Amino acid sequence: MARRFQPMKKSIGTGLLLIAFAAGGTVVPRWLAPSHKAPAAQPVAPAIVAPEPAVGEPLLAGQSGRVHEVFYHAGQPVRRGQLLLKLLQKQPSVQQLQLQRRLNQQQLALAALRQQLAPAGQLAAAEAGLAATREQLARAVPMLNFVYVTAPADGLLLAPTAQAGDQLRPDSPVARLAPLPAPDTTPLLSHVD
Repeated sequence: MARRFQPMKKSIGTGLLLIAFAAGGTVVPRWLAPSHKAPAAQPVAPAIVAPEPAVGEPLLAGQSGRVHEVFYHAGQPVRRGQLLLKLLQKQPSVQQLQLQRRLNQQQLALAALRQQLAPAGQLAAAEAGLAATREQLARAVPMLNFVYVTAPADGLLLAPTAQAGDQLRPDSPVARLAPLPAPDTTPLLSHVD
C-alpha cells in the first residue's frame, strides 16, 4: 500500500506548486528565498552635460567673392591643398581701368582750372567731360573671375558655414578644421594559429 500513495504525494506536491505560481508566483518556499535583503535603490541626480567646446581651428576664406560652389561637407577628411570652395570675383575690365585713368586725369585738370580761375566756359566743359566719364564708368561691365579656397592642412572639416550664394571676405570663416584622429594601428588578424 505504501507504493500506492507515493504517486499521489508527487501529484499533490506538483499541484500545490502550480497553484502557487498561478496565484501570482509570489509564494516561494523558504529555502528558495534569498537570505539577504536587496539594497534599497538610491536616487540618482540627473547628469549635467556641459556644452562641448568648439573643436578645431576656424578655416578662413582668404579670398573675397561670392560662393559659387561648395565641395565639402561636415565630417569630411581633407588633404592639404584640396579644393573646398569656388568663389566668383568681380575684377575691373580693361575698359573700366582706362575710364578710371581718364577720370583721374580729368579731375586733376578740373582742379588745375579752378586754381587758375579759368573762364566759366572752360570749367563747364571740363565738368561736362567729367560727368560723361563717370556715366561711362558706371555702365562698364566688370570681368568675372573664379578663385578657389583650398584646405591649408590635412584635417577633418567640422561645422561648415559657407553656402552657395554667400558673400565672403578674406577673414570670413567657412568651416572649422580639426586634426585627423590618430590612425588605428591594431593589426588585423586573418586567422589565429
